[in-house]
Amino acid sequence: MYLDDGVLRPDVGAKLMETLIRLVEALEFWGWITVIAIAALTIEGIVKVKRMKIKHAERMAKIEHGIDPGKESEAYEEDEV
Repeated sequence: MYLDDGVLRPDVGAKLMETLIRLVEALEFWGWITVIAIAALTIEGIVKVKRMKIKHAERMAKIEHGIDPGKESEAYEEDEV
């Protein structure tokens, strides 16, 4: 699959591209809806985790500076849908 220097062989890359093109052509309407739904849920999860990390960092910074951060769950209540 790879040459000695770690580069992908051209024939393997071409076969992979052909396979991907066939897969895209084979997807019908419901297949695309599924792909879009999975992508949207993945992005939503990444955004929520990132928000939680930012809020946690802000809370820890308040604690380090001697500021009362409020109720423990208060910082996370706004993000709940």
